[in-house]
Amino acid sequence: MSSPKLDPLFPGHNEEISNRKLTEIVTHSLYKDFSKHTSTIKKIGQITGANLRTIKNWYDGLKVPSSLHFIKLVKASPTLQQWILTYLFGPDFWEDYALISQAVCERKEHGSTLQKSSMRTENYGSLNVPLKLNKRQKWFLLKLKMEHGISAKDITRQFNISPRTAKRDIADLKEKGRIRYCGARKNGYYEII
Repeated sequence: MSSPKLDPLFPGHNEEISNRKLTEIVTHSLYKDFSKHTSTIKKIGQITGANLRTIKNWYDGLKVPSSLHFIKLVKASPTLQQWILTYLFGPDFWEDYALISQAVCERKEHGSTLQKSSMRTENYGSLNVPLKLNKRQKWFLLKLKMEHGISAKDITRQFNISPRTAKRDIADLKEKGRIRYCGARKNGYYEII
């Protein structure tokens, strides 16, 4: 007599997810990121290497992707990327990831170029940011790590807040020992400690 077939579980940070729940998540992500047209189903087939019938089963919520197909789907679907990073590491991790991505994109848009040697040594994700910092403070630290001359005015412009709030955010970072002010009052600058 064989043992009953159990619904395999997807391990996680706080809870385990059954295949049924994972199927719902994949279906939702596919509809959100792609539409259910023949051309997009073919495109997903090219990305994942799955046959078209299998992909239709994913759309209909009848089948969960294999681990290899799931990994390839995560690479192609921003919704699945957000879900898996949030699920495994918590919502703060996704916010930090989004801030880092935004800061890197802004840097590329402004046309600043990094030399190859500094690209190898600079690690945007290695900034050890405590979880008690707000979004503006995390953004300020990331910007400060990438370029000099960042001030309260930059926070004010980026987040459309009052200069007083921006200065309070910076003062809090100084109190926590994350940054210091160097130089004269008028032409000085902040740096990460």
